[in-house]
Amino acid sequence: MVMNSLKIDIKSRPASSESDSHDNDELCLFLYGNGDVNWFATDFLMSNKIPRASKKGAKGLIRYFLEYIEYYENWKYGDTQGKPVSIGTVTDEHFYDFVRYIEDDIGLNRNAIAKRVRMALRFLEFIQENYHLRYTLIAISDADGHYSSKGLVNAKRKISSHNKKSFLHHDCIPHSEDYGSRSPITEAAIESLYNDLDKLEDEGEEFLFEFLSTLIGLLEATGIRVSEAANIDAHTIEILRAQVNASLASKAVELNDIIRLNKLTVDAKSLKTAEAIYRKSAVGGNNNQLVWIKIKTTKGNNKNTFRIIPISFTAAQYLVRFYDDYILNELDRTNEGLCRINRAKFGKLFVHHRSHLPMTGVMISSLFYEIFGRKYKSKHKRNPHLFRHRFITLLTVQQLKALNSNMGGTQLARLILKRIQGLTGHASIDTMLHYVELAEAELEIDKLSGFDSTTREHLVSELGEEHVAQLEKGLILKQVKETLTS
Repeated sequence: MVMNSLKIDIKSRPASSESDSHDNDELCLFLYGNGDVNWFATDFLMSNKIPRASKKGAKGLIRYFLEYIEYYENWKYGDTQGKPVSIGTVTDEHFYDFVRYIEDDIGLNRNAIAKRVRMALRFLEFIQENYHLRYTLIAISDADGHYSSKGLVNAKRKISSHNKKSFLHHDCIPHSEDYGSRSPITEAAIESLYNDLDKLEDEGEEFLFEFLSTLIGLLEATGIRVSEAANIDAHTIEILRAQVNASLASKAVELNDIIRLNKLTVDAKSLKTAEAIYRKSAVGGNNNQLVWIKIKTTKGNNKNTFRIIPISFTAAQYLVRFYDDYILNELDRTNEGLCRINRAKFGKLFVHHRSHLPMTGVMISSLFYEIFGRKYKSKHKRNPHLFRHRFITLLTVQQLKALNSNMGGTQLARLILKRIQGLTGHASIDTMLHYVELAEAELEIDKLSGFDSTTREHLVSELGEEHVAQLEKGLILKQVKETLTS
């Protein structure tokens, strides 16, 4: 997340010697938007606490934390006028939220999260040791976990079993490496989301239920980024409506008409290729009817460009219905006898359930976490960006099956990713190579099947889902052992 009010300037100076040339790399000032120097961050980066070889990487990690606390109130509460959190008032709660912020923003794995958190802890420790504070900003326990006093932030000093070096730890860091950096959301996690949606509906939260149901269905069907979902506007919905109505009237909409309606210059042949890939994948769900939705790319070199991608007829209908019922007609308010407040005036699909203002991607992710991370807790890892990883993995699985080639690994991977790149909005396939590994792993798991569908259906009717799942798990485990020993 790039903030305009915080930047880093590298102040260079003429090098009079080789040592001066090296010093230039370390001469880095963190500047606020008004030009003032953030001496806390600058002193920390330029100190001997950060080895020279690590300064370049540390610079980015420090900046990321500063951007987080500057943007905190906007991210958490949707308050665009929110004030930045002062570095001297950071608390344990901010660190727990920092982990969620990282997951929402870039979906990193446990080790990458720990790296960012530990740099922030070292930053606070430096401030505590080098500035005269009248309070304890960060308290650090001894090896036995004892604190001489508590601070706003409470960390622990641990010893690495690998290299025996000490490091700072905070309980906000996830305890286990359950997910890789781009692992998809699981079917069990998706099912748990829909179970929690039922609870939300039972509690009378009509708008939130419809909002989140629509969002999840959209992310599952398209794999778009949350920030891209936030950009969907009334014009996009009206083009969807025209396609839905044409399909209901059994009228074919030509791809050239789709391109013209969306005011894009796209080759119809590339859309046919995308459609074929989508239809054959598990995402397509064997839908006979597909429509197209225009998406504004929000990341990478393709940022602010548009792409059009297929979406199932059912998912498109749901988007149009949500817009009509809850943005235009505000059924949740009229059902309660409340006056309408003109949610449609902003021309956006997703508006906040309380402020009724358009939402950014960060605000949508924050709301998702409030409902599915705090209100309804789950053992499953659930954040909206994981739907994107699922979508891309499913497309890649389909392509691996379809090609079934003896081509070299890297060459095959690049061919596959080039085919699906237009659907995902990636500027470079180099950032997508990980999905081929995930897809290959999925195919290996598929080979170790438990029961065929007919047998499984019969066993479930006789024994119940839970018992059959245990039997299936045991069978697959036995297959794995036989594979390893053969």
